[in-house]
Amino acid sequence: MSKRKTLMILLSLGMMLTACSQTESPSGTKGPNSGSTTPTTETPAAEPVKLTVAGMPKYPPNQVPNDYIKAVEEKFNMDWDYEAIPLSAGMEKYNVMFASGQYPDFIPNMNSPSSVAKWASAGYLLPIGDYIDQLPTYRSLFTDEDWEVLLSFASTNGKLYMLPNVASSDPMTWIYRKDAFAEIGLDTFPATLDELHETLKALKVKYPQSVGIGVRGGTENTGIRNLMNGFRQSFRNPRNDYTKGFWNDPDQGGAVVWNMASDKHREMLIFLAQLYKEGLIEKEFATLTQEQWKTKRLTGSVLLDFQYSSHTIDPEYALTDIPGGEWEYARTLPRAGDEPALEFSPVKFALFGPIFSNKLADQPAKLAKLFEYIEFAASPEGQLFHQMGIKDVTYTQENGVIAYADGYDRQKVAEQHGFDWMIKQSEDVLKSDPMFLKKQEALQEVSGIYNLTPKSAPFTEEEQQTMNTTVSAMEDIAYQFATRAVMGIADPSDDAQWSKYLDDLAKVGMAQAQTIAESYLKE
Repeated sequence: MSKRKTLMILLSLGMMLTACSQTESPSGTKGPNSGSTTPTTETPAAEPVKLTVAGMPKYPPNQVPNDYIKAVEEKFNMDWDYEAIPLSAGMEKYNVMFASGQYPDFIPNMNSPSSVAKWASAGYLLPIGDYIDQLPTYRSLFTDEDWEVLLSFASTNGKLYMLPNVASSDPMTWIYRKDAFAEIGLDTFPATLDELHETLKALKVKYPQSVGIGVRGGTENTGIRNLMNGFRQSFRNPRNDYTKGFWNDPDQGGAVVWNMASDKHREMLIFLAQLYKEGLIEKEFATLTQEQWKTKRLTGSVLLDFQYSSHTIDPEYALTDIPGGEWEYARTLPRAGDEPALEFSPVKFALFGPIFSNKLADQPAKLAKLFEYIEFAASPEGQLFHQMGIKDVTYTQENGVIAYADGYDRQKVAEQHGFDWMIKQSEDVLKSDPMFLKKQEALQEVSGIYNLTPKSAPFTEEEQQTMNTTVSAMEDIAYQFATRAVMGIADPSDDAQWSKYLDDLAKVGMAQAQTIAESYLKE
């Protein structure tokens, strides 16, 4: 690092911390530079509160301590004994720390909800939910409704042991070439699958080189998974990832079913096979790479796709070589029958965030300092501090636009200075990001498609292992059968073939997975 950059960092940190010392105290009194001329007797500075801290950064810092740690220590009069154990290192070291009793006071960014549940059940963690009234700034980040959903997902044995981060969703819906639809006389997306079928045929006539429905490819079963997205909802058979595909089907009186073992799934495969036979689905959906899919989209072969709404303005997918080419997103999902499509609402949180040692219950001074820090991190000032780092060093602010300084991005700021966002990304930063604004717009515009609240299933560690192994085997069978069915190699309308498919699922333990899921979901 150059001497000039080092000097700028020191000056910036000094100015930042000086500003902090001049702010009003919680009681409303002024700091030492308030302008008072009354002689005072200096009170000896309080000793820093010592804390052991383990960080789980996405991008490990190059050195410890770093500018982030120094700034936090100075601002809150803390002394952190800090160790970075990155996400890429796995959970083994954390498990050893807790099992040995040598675990830290505080982990600001734990990203393993199953581990949190295990440690909470073992008594290692502070039930932070019992203290939530002392964290009003953090609590205000969620509506009462969202908070109730958060508690259902994040609690262990009825208690909250983690402070989940705020999540920003990018809603998935059908995106389509608005200019191509206009050429065949359409200005809105089809309301039913029959109408979609007719639209696809009309587009094929107008654009014979098009592939019909584009499918984002990738490794293993990515193609068939992405193809079924959008159609599952239309057939009222959406997937709840939080419960491994098990859900309460309202059309079966709330019975717990696995979405890829239902009659609705069978009907969907029959419909997709018909589209594929007519050349209305990307022929290479099962083997297409993501790069090949992107090339087809950019060159005009893909006219509609079930994707993230932000793709409509993402520069990576801009139709610069197609005059008049324009992407739009659908505000509704087409229905297969008379009833509307079903889709789960996106949750407003992510199950990673700060956790606290149970030892802090008897150490009020430490706990008070950490609560002060969390409240700061949840504030707009704290969000900017964590996400962007040091003004005029790691980021600039000009005409209301906050951006990384030249030579910096999220990873470099984290590695070189230790800063990365926690609890919530800064809206002051995001408000000038067109893609973020598109996501926010789309969440409002497509809100009508969300008519189901996802349920959680807080599996025990043993249940989680069983579900992971069993459902993985079930999915391998289901995706292979679905791929063959869509391509016409298997016939889902044939009772014998469908029965064999269900038998194959049973052989790898579907009944056991069903029993575990029902223990949490059965109404």
